Amino acid sequence: MTQLGLGMIGVGGFGLFALEQYRRLPEIKVTAIAGIHPEKYAALAKQYAIPFHTTDWRALVTHPDVDVVYLATPPDTRAEMALAALGAGKHIFCEKPLALSLADADRMLATAERAGLRVGINFVMRYSRIYHLVTELVAERVFGEPQRFLFENNAGDLPAGHWFWDPRRSGGILVEHGVHFFDIAGAIFGQSRLLWADMSRRESGEADRWWCAFQYAERMFASFYHAFDKPSAIEHTRATVECAQGALSVEGWFPTQLRIDGLLSTQAVDRAHALLPTANIHPLPEPQTVLADGHRREITHMVQAEISIGDKEQAYAAAVGEAMADFAAWVCDTTHVPRVTGADGRTALAIALHATEMAVRNATGEAPQG
Repeated sequence: MTQLGLGMIGVGGFGLFALEQYRRLPEIKVTAIAGIHPEKYAALAKQYAIPFHTTDWRALVTHPDVDVVYLATPPDTRAEMALAALGAGKHIFCEKPLALSLADADRMLATAERAGLRVGINFVMRYSRIYHLVTELVAERVFGEPQRFLFENNAGDLPAGHWFWDPRRSGGILVEHGVHFFDIAGAIFGQSRLLWADMSRRESGEADRWWCAFQYAERMFASFYHAFDKPSAIEHTRATVECAQGALSVEGWFPTQLRIDGLLSTQAVDRAHALLPTANIHPLPEPQTVLADGHRREITHMVQAEISIGDKEQAYAAAVGEAMADFAAWVCDTTHVPRVTGADGRTALAIALHATEMAVRNATGEAPQG
């Protein structure tokens, strides 16, 4: 197995969590770290036996023992770092968003294409077992056609002055955070069309609540609500896929629970058993003809299921590791088809920027900052 040297720029809260997962992968060796606090990075290098540490990210992206550069820095820094790393012949694995502008994202992807290098993005929801199951259930129409996707993220508040509130640094909530969910919705439902977006600001100026609506396919609609205004102890995220013959309810920012209530036709029973081996799938006393989505359908079974994947941190850690392993396989094998690529990051960014522009215009009549 080829082992790739990984250089990590930004080993803060999440970067350190990622480091813990990456060092367990046989295909990865963390060879370098870079950050602005010399004592902290010297201590981390010693603790994790990392050969090279620096406060100069340029020294990391040109280091001979680095094959892949991982970027976990604030979003406004990533394009410069990524382009420098690509220019030095390094592959890029990036936290979301890919960049703050489509022009920068396009430069990154075009530079990588010309050099035969890979650009990946840590859209960890693509590696969630819960969302993967939802994707399969929808794709195979186990509960009929999808009709609506309802998503709401009520996240923990942040103090005034935090870089997250500055759209010139973060891009705003839809760009910095919403891209995760625009991406997973696209993976489940396909291409979208923005219908409406709006937002609100606090008296102190922070744009803390955002709402947008989309259309997928001809008759499938979605709404997304993102707010960073809750005490962190009670923050919560939930999503529901309404289908013609059932509902799939997802709980958690990184989901650990899925509730399913639905009706099955005879043709869907075997696939439901295969995808939902622990579900309560029981036959009706006799087949029933129901009206759903304007069509009469013969229903033979009812499904009730509550699926839990256990500890959130363990599930999240596994997904973070799987995302990097998938990217490493793509770097090492040109025939490998990764679950997500930098191009997906560009697609989600385009959606987020469009929604941000519309929301700011509708709320204030002004063009967005940044």
